[in-house]
Amino acid sequence: MTTATIDICIQDCLDCLRECEICADACLSGETAAMMAECIRLCRDCADLCALCARFSIRKSSLYAEACNACAKACDLCAQECEKHAAHAAHCQSCAEACRRCAKSCREIAQAA
Repeated sequence: MTTATIDICIQDCLDCLRECEICADACLSGETAAMMAECIRLCRDCADLCALCARFSIRKSSLYAEACNACAKACDLCAQECEKHAAHAAHCQSCAEACRRCAKSCREIAQAA
């Protein structure tokens, strides 16, 4: 595994974290916040795992492969939920796209570990 591959994964995690926070905030600010509860929860979980995965990868933790697997799963779940709302919420579309990229990067890192 190259340093460039790890750097891409870290950047994808940070980008996903940002998009998840933006999406959760937008969902909370809307009139339909109660209807978006699952989306908000998954965005928050995903953001937390993205941060953990990035930190573990940066410091080359012996647990980074496990963190990457958990992050990929959280990204998949978040993307699936956000895609349900993407037609009427641009922030959900952006979040879903970032989650898909991050999940792919995390799986590559975890498999190479």
